Amino acid sequence: MSSSFTLRLFSTLLFCILAFLFFSPTETTSTFSHYNCTSKDTFSPNSTYQFNLDTLLFALLSKAADITNHGFYNTTIGGTNTSNTIYGLFMCIGHIEHCGECVSNSIKTLASMCAFNKEAIIWSDQCLVRYSNRSFFNTMEEWPSFCVENMKDNQGLLSSFNKVLSSLMEDLLTQVGEASIGSEKFVVNKTIFSEDKFLFGLAQCIPSLSKDKCKKCLRDAMAYLKTTCARGKIGGSVLYPSCIVRYDSYSFFPLPKGGKRGHRALAYVIIFHGLIPVTILCFGCYYLLHRKARKIFKCQKENFGEEITPEMNSLQFDLATIQVATNKFSEDNKIGEGGFGEVYKGMFPNGHEIAVKRLIRKSSQGAIEFKNEALLIAKLQHRNLVRMLGFCMERNEKILIYEFMHNKSLDYYLFSPGYHRRLTWPERYKIIRGIARGILYLHEDSHLKIIHCDLKPSNILLDDRMVAKISDFGLARIVAIDQMQGNTSIIAGTYGYMSPEYAMLGQFSVKSDVFSFGVIVLEIVSGKRNVNFNGVDSIDDLLSHAWKKWWDNKPLELLDHTLAHSFSEKEVNRCIQIGLLCVQENPDQRPTMATIALYFNCDSMDLPLPQEPAFFMRGRTEPKMAIKESESRLPRKLSY
Repeated sequence: MSSSFTLRLFSTLLFCILAFLFFSPTETTSTFSHYNCTSKDTFSPNSTYQFNLDTLLFALLSKAADITNHGFYNTTIGGTNTSNTIYGLFMCIGHIEHCGECVSNSIKTLASMCAFNKEAIIWSDQCLVRYSNRSFFNTMEEWPSFCVENMKDNQGLLSSFNKVLSSLMEDLLTQVGEASIGSEKFVVNKTIFSEDKFLFGLAQCIPSLSKDKCKKCLRDAMAYLKTTCARGKIGGSVLYPSCIVRYDSYSFFPLPKGGKRGHRALAYVIIFHGLIPVTILCFGCYYLLHRKARKIFKCQKENFGEEITPEMNSLQFDLATIQVATNKFSEDNKIGEGGFGEVYKGMFPNGHEIAVKRLIRKSSQGAIEFKNEALLIAKLQHRNLVRMLGFCMERNEKILIYEFMHNKSLDYYLFSPGYHRRLTWPERYKIIRGIARGILYLHEDSHLKIIHCDLKPSNILLDDRMVAKISDFGLARIVAIDQMQGNTSIIAGTYGYMSPEYAMLGQFSVKSDVFSFGVIVLEIVSGKRNVNFNGVDSIDDLLSHAWKKWWDNKPLELLDHTLAHSFSEKEVNRCIQIGLLCVQENPDQRPTMATIALYFNCDSMDLPLPQEPAFFMRGRTEPKMAIKESESRLPRKLSY
């Protein structure tokens, strides 16, 4: 059989497979679709280039059906640097569950509209598909591009809206900048732009793009979006070949769901396994590996129970790796110690630094519960939360691995007597706002509703750019999505930062965290610790001292004297008033974190007058007792 005949036969088979996919009825889930046949170069039917293109498109379809590829795949067919070489990729926007179907529909459109073009690209609100006869994987490209605008005009003040939009875009850029090398470069966020309205944003780059090129692409897209594409509109998108930026007034990005993407395309592949011998040959190896993985997974389920998932395995480190990284938990590597365990600095062989929390061994928590909770916490991704990288559970050890924070914790800068590097006011103001954004994410924006219950300066870590990151979710209460409060008989937290209803009655709610935030704000402003404050003219605690200064219209006397004149009087006064609103005795009178975020975003908004705060320590003997931290472990939750 001649090679040309074999080529035509194989090409015909692939064409039949693709045709089956293209013309099978599918449910279109995309709300917009834009394509461009970017090259005038064309190829001839039944040519080697068409064979390679058919092979590439079939590979993209097959990979789109595979839920383990994280919504992105690129490949090269036909070797390199030849006239018949073709490069292709798909990228799903936000890892939606209809990824496979979107890729299938996109390829169908390109095959129809760009039938013999050597290069083409198509965007939808769910995926991007592209192929070309030139390499583009590591190249930042901004042409061709599309602008998609919401026809509805912004009804508010344009300058105010643009300020909120710019802040949202900068947050997205910062999140991308903080992503680890090789990550998926997909970030989402939201912010408040009026009392009851949010603005949602999305930014995503081709994962193969370098971080610098990604940020450059996104910054250009954002500038185009704000100044030209969707100026004055309530929503808009800029679609570049290398990146995508979008914002709107509704939540258009679903949370990642890693279990149902591409079911239709996967069904197609299974059908082809039984119909076409060539397909069986191509996917034989994949099938064998997949079957082996299923056997391993079945064995794990028999040992650990039904709750084990492949996603857990991707987060699990073996003990030997952690021991090498920490020099066998050497004392020289110890950087912290608390009621739940010791923290060590570690380093992987590739130079990546980590923080390792070795939990106490006297825990009755089971393997499945520990792993499930580790997985839940690992899914919490926000620029103002310390990121958990994984866990280890081996030989009675329970270990959590976090990103390493070079600048230690907030209390080190505020209260360490021998440390002379004091925080400037702009740094303090930035930290206060970062903490507020982190708490808001825990309360309202994460896929869970989380009440921290132990917010304090030692649990606020600072990265190398002095960005505040909330840590230590060991006391966190994960509650139902519609649950706002609860009760416990085991009080776990730190006196001086606990709300009165939690400390005395065991009643916790989102307003418990609001109280703790208020205490932290007043500490940041004053540079004084609440639990052992000594007023110069009284025996008051910090909260009552701050209240009296505010009531006497002398709030600036509360300010840390080391700040001298390098501060904004308006910002300081606003922070003190917000802090006092947060520490009011009645939880119902305290603002929510969403309202607090609105106070920070809208400087012109008038603040309500605070009521007298809750007083804990009125004498000089009580603070001595309150300095000791009570960190009792909750009966079910992770202690880290």
